[in-house]
Amino acid sequence: MVTERTIFNFNGKVALIEWFDVHRRLLPWRDHSNPYAIWLSEVILQQTRVEQGLPYWERFMSKYPSVEKLADAPFDEIMALWAGLGYYSRARNLHAAAKAVVALGGFPSTRDGLLDLPGVGPYTAAAISSMAFQEVVPALDGNALRVYTRYFAVAERIDQKRTLRHIEALCTPLLDSSRPGDSNQAIMDLGSRICTPTRPQCGECPLQHGCEAHRRGTMESFPVKPAKKPPQAETWTLYVPQSFGKFGLVRRPEKGIWSGLWCFPSTLPDEYVSIPGIRTQHLLSHRVLTLEFHEISENQPRSEDAWTWFTLEEVKNLGLPVPIRWWFEEKNYI
Repeated sequence: MVTERTIFNFNGKVALIEWFDVHRRLLPWRDHSNPYAIWLSEVILQQTRVEQGLPYWERFMSKYPSVEKLADAPFDEIMALWAGLGYYSRARNLHAAAKAVVALGGFPSTRDGLLDLPGVGPYTAAAISSMAFQEVVPALDGNALRVYTRYFAVAERIDQKRTLRHIEALCTPLLDSSRPGDSNQAIMDLGSRICTPTRPQCGECPLQHGCEAHRRGTMESFPVKPAKKPPQAETWTLYVPQSFGKFGLVRRPEKGIWSGLWCFPSTLPDEYVSIPGIRTQHLLSHRVLTLEFHEISENQPRSEDAWTWFTLEEVKNLGLPVPIRWWFEEKNYI
C-alpha cells in the first residue's frame, strides 16, 4: 500500500473537477442541494443500479415531495411503491428516518449527525453531508473504493474497517474543499464509467498520471475483496388461499427475505387441501429460490386468524414481493 506521497502532484484534484464538469452524469438529484432529494436517491441506489433506481426516485419525489409527506405516509403505501427494488428493510428504514428527521426539525448537517438516522451508514452519511451541506468528507461507495484502491495500490481487503480508515486518510486531500460534493460525485462517476471492474479505460482517466496500479499495470488486482460464497438453492411451497374473490396473504417478518411485504402463507392448517399449481424461480443476492404455488379451493372454510383477506383492488396497492406479483399477473388477476 502506498502510505505517503504528494497526492496529485500533477494537479489531479483540478483535473478531476474539470473532467466532472464536462462528463458528469445528468441526474435530477444533482440539480439542487435539497438534502431530502439527495438522501432519497442514496437510499434507493443502495444495492441498485442508477438505471433501475431512477424511476423509483421520480415516483417517490412525485408522491412525497417533502420529508414531511413521506413521514406521514401509510407504511403499506410506501412498501407498495418500493416493490421490485428488493432489500425491503431499506423502505422500512426510509420511513423511520423520515419520521426522525421531522422530529429533529430537519436533516442533520454533518456526517456524524446523519449516522444517527435509521438505515444511514458511513457512505450515505458522507454523501449527503458533502453534497447537501458541503462537509469535506469522502463518500466511499463501491465505485469510489475501486478508484482509490487502484490509485494508492491498497493491497488490504476493503471489507476491513482499518483499511477503510486508511483509505479515508489517504483520499481526503483529493476533495476540493470548495466543492466536496462534486469531488465525491466525480470519483463515483469515474468509477462507474472509466475505472470499471474489468478493462478500465485508463487512457481517458484524469488521474492516470498519479495512479500506482496503472503504473504497475495491475489495475484489475484492485480492490482486494473476500471470496464470494456460491448462492444457496432453496425450494419454498406457498399456499394461495382464495374465497369469494378474495385472496389470503400474510405479512412477512420484519427480518429476513421480503421483510414487511405481503406474501402467500408457507404453512397450511390441517382442514385445507391444496392443489399444486405453477412454479417459478427467483434470484436473490445469496439465494436461488424455487417457488411452488399450491392453490386452495374457493369452497373451503375461511380461517380469519391464519391470514388477512384482500380483494384484487386492494392487492394492487399492497407491497408484494416480485414473485407474488408475478403470480397475480401470470393468472391475469392484475
